[in-house]
Amino acid sequence: MTPNDVIAGGYRAAKVLMHRMIDDLAPADFHHQPVPGANSAAWVVGHLALTLRRTAERLGVTGLPAVDPELADQLATTKKPAADQSGLGDPAALVRLFDACIDKVTAAVGSVPAETLAGPPSFPGPFAANFAEGLLFGATHVAMHSGQLSTIRRSLGKPPVV
Repeated sequence: MTPNDVIAGGYRAAKVLMHRMIDDLAPADFHHQPVPGANSAAWVVGHLALTLRRTAERLGVTGLPAVDPELADQLATTKKPAADQSGLGDPAALVRLFDACIDKVTAAVGSVPAETLAGPPSFPGPFAANFAEGLLFGATHVAMHSGQLSTIRRSLGKPPVV
């Protein structure tokens, strides 16, 4: 197994985890915020789709789905308590965007050359000492937000899935 296989496996596992958290949610559930200031499932899925889209772009992927700039602004990280998130659009469209972007990233990591993986990260930050760790953090980022989805599920009376 190569480092590329491990990284791709991380993204595949993250996608499975995400779907376990959201597949039984009703459309209205996606807009539920478990406490004031918390993000909704729609925001989490959309935010992850956009970060995955940026990762795919960094990997040179083309043919990515278009994202409305207004929606992108609504899904931006603000480091502030979340406002009302009921207007984030069709949850099914956000899930399709997430799936398309994570699938593109998963496919693209398989062809990243070893020297690129060992090189500097493509995005500065405290989580990655090299490009490979930066990619792996992307899968971890999806898993981290799955914890928020678990809280949303429980606040809706849904059973745990993991």
